Amino acid sequence: MANAIRKLTDPVPGFAEQAAVFTSFQALERGIPAAWARSLESHGLTRDDIRRIIPDRTLDRRIAAGENLKIEEADGLARLLRVVKAARDLFQNDENADVFLRSPNPALGERIPIHMAQTDIGAREVETIIGRLAYGVYS
Repeated sequence: MANAIRKLTDPVPGFAEQAAVFTSFQALERGIPAAWARSLESHGLTRDDIRRIIPDRTLDRRIAAGENLKIEEADGLARLLRVVKAARDLFQNDENADVFLRSPNPALGERIPIHMAQTDIGAREVETIIGRLAYGVYS
């Protein structure tokens, strides 16, 4: 059967599918394999971004043990992915989205948007700015 149901532990081919797994509370509750966090490095997040949510040694230990991420860690990565997706949707270009996410932004008090997204309130502020830019509201 060509359209077999994908198991949560199966590799996910693209950014959209990978990010989609992180959008469901049920998926986070069931558990996201820790190894998936490293695969996000090729989908808009850097190791430093991931490290802001999960320390390297902790992540490496979980990967080696074949463990899932804790729900708080998976939620943090989901938040980062949500902000990356919003920026990519706005700019329609990964490079421009990356420049926006990794550069000090005057509308955010010269803070770096991807760094702010390590907290929920920071991510909401970044998403507000992205929304304002999408609708042409001066920030």
